[in-house]
Amino acid sequence: MARTIRDRLTVAARELREAGKAESADAVEAVLTPGGWTLLREQEGTYTTNIPLTIRQSLRNALEAAAQERVRTLSAVVAQGHQEVVAGTWKPPRPAGRALMAPGDSRVVLNVTVDDRLRKELRARLAPLSAELGYKVTESGIAIGYLREKLGVTDEVLGSYVKRLAP
Repeated sequence: MARTIRDRLTVAARELREAGKAESADAVEAVLTPGGWTLLREQEGTYTTNIPLTIRQSLRNALEAAAQERVRTLSAVVAQGHQEVVAGTWKPPRPAGRALMAPGDSRVVLNVTVDDRLRKELRARLAPLSAELGYKVTESGIAIGYLREKLGVTDEVLGSYVKRLAP
């Protein structure tokens, strides 16, 4: 079983301290304290906005597992997707039609956060991008499509998570 990122960082801090790198160990330990992640913000005055994504539980479970394997947060992946859409280097796929819900699966909300300025830039691109692609492009569609693509959550992978939820 893979260790959590907290476990890995705790070990890293201990190893840094044992290697005589107290300043680096202190930095890692500071991030591990409650709310310590806020120290990682690039600059003061950077605000983030919550984006609630309503998705299937099976998809949320698959995305969370894939992100943990890659030691990435889902919010970081979504932010990267927003940046690529704004830069014009990634186009969101056409939304799939609604499929029937598998037994045992349910709808849940996955919350991710994105920098306010980046979110505003993306929102300004939605209408022109929809016109260019010929289908409605939404912020949640971009987030979910990018997460699935970059984390490798294909329909086959998702199917294995659906089976785990079956009664």
